[in-house]
Amino acid sequence: MTATKNQAAQWVNLALEAFKARDRDACAALLIQAVQSDAPLGQGWGAVSRLASMIGETEAALVAARRFAAVDPAQPGPWLALGQMLAHHGRLTEAETVGVHLTQERGADAAAWHFLGTCRAQLGDAGQSMLDLRRAVALAPSPAASTPSWHAIAEAKTFQADDPDFEAMVALVEAIPARNETDEARSTAFYALGKAFHDRGEADRAFAAYAQAAAILKPHRPYDADATDRFVETVVSGWTADFHARLPDGLDDDGRPIFVLGLPRSGTTLVEQILVSHEAVMDGAELNLFGVAAMPVRGFTPEAVGGFVQARGAAGLTGVGRAYRHLLDQRFGPDGRVVDKTLNHSRYLGLIAKALPQARFIWLRRSPGAVAWSCLRTRFARGVDWSLSLADMGRYFIGEDRLHAHWTAVLGDRILTVPYEDLVVDAEPWIARILEHAGLPLRPGLKDFHLTKRAVTTASFAQVRRPLYTTSREAWRRYQSHLQPVFDAYGQAPH
Repeated sequence: MTATKNQAAQWVNLALEAFKARDRDACAALLIQAVQSDAPLGQGWGAVSRLASMIGETEAALVAARRFAAVDPAQPGPWLALGQMLAHHGRLTEAETVGVHLTQERGADAAAWHFLGTCRAQLGDAGQSMLDLRRAVALAPSPAASTPSWHAIAEAKTFQADDPDFEAMVALVEAIPARNETDEARSTAFYALGKAFHDRGEADRAFAAYAQAAAILKPHRPYDADATDRFVETVVSGWTADFHARLPDGLDDDGRPIFVLGLPRSGTTLVEQILVSHEAVMDGAELNLFGVAAMPVRGFTPEAVGGFVQARGAAGLTGVGRAYRHLLDQRFGPDGRVVDKTLNHSRYLGLIAKALPQARFIWLRRSPGAVAWSCLRTRFARGVDWSLSLADMGRYFIGEDRLHAHWTAVLGDRILTVPYEDLVVDAEPWIARILEHAGLPLRPGLKDFHLTKRAVTTASFAQVRRPLYTTSREAWRRYQSHLQPVFDAYGQAPH
């Protein structure tokens, strides 16, 4: 199929209008039409790639990203965008190849070495990753520019008492000026310094560094705790068992996804890795695809879902389910079970359960003190902005508790609750229960999940490559007094 540049540009503009109207299917069809036309869009392929990625159309996004890089192969920006797009869609090996190309073509580019180093870290090549990241630090044009690489280095190692990198962390914080345009870099440097203090056993200084990192970011990532509380109340009060029973089920659900829920740092990546070690499970990640598939619903409140069903009936929910499964196929291919551990699924679990009536849910629960400490010390991307305030954390935990109790009452045995502390102490019985709940045959050796070779892109990528360990269960107690604002807001004593 051939088309002129103007024709393809018109399709892209119509796709953008469809996206704004929350018509994902129409948006996807128009973008695919543009991609299949191979029209001479030039720099416009970058916009096509980004929009296709936003709606989960992996293949179209990657084809467009490759065309964008080919417009002017000497420019590093489009190549880096291609690499990042590949990594975002789980193609870490291909992303690593792009990183190698970039470092070969632009050996003095710190960003290229940092990208390659992070790809290799996620692929499990810790030694080569460290060399790449140190190269990125050496080539960085300023201290601020070096902070992502220093942070990755800090997270990948354990600082010793006489570690020369510790002095580098201290110097890094001091070298970055305190002004608005360098806040992101200063915050990242404090996260790295906090890790160094923590490894050295200096709890007070570690907490202070992490708290400073969060305080710097918070003005740039506002979080409305009142709005979150109101939404939770709307769901709990409105999505009753009767409301759920009156909604029709979607059709043709093949039961492919296994949903793993829980707060960040509660053990969801551990369970994902256990499941992916089973030969029947293809892969998993924080996919963020169901929300995209559900774009036509126009919201996740009972009122929004009820209105959608009233207008479209079971066919509407079937369409959401089919769109989600299509997006899974785009990401992973058509074969094998898939683990979806997207954050915030607890907010619209009822809709998932209706659109995918065969879906099963595994919900991780962990000590709030352990989750609070682990969240505070994690430099999250946007979307976990409640973690930048101890009081906001406590309030968010209350909402998560309410949703867990609510959905357990509504969905019954479709949810298996797994206490993290029990899982790491006595794994075998819990692994058996997890497999049974997911409809998977029992297999020996899944306790050795750390030997499974796969890319892991979450903040837990290093932990899941180690055998099960219990030392992290109580590590947070070194910081218990510092975390008191969490428990004050949460309304419960530390446990």
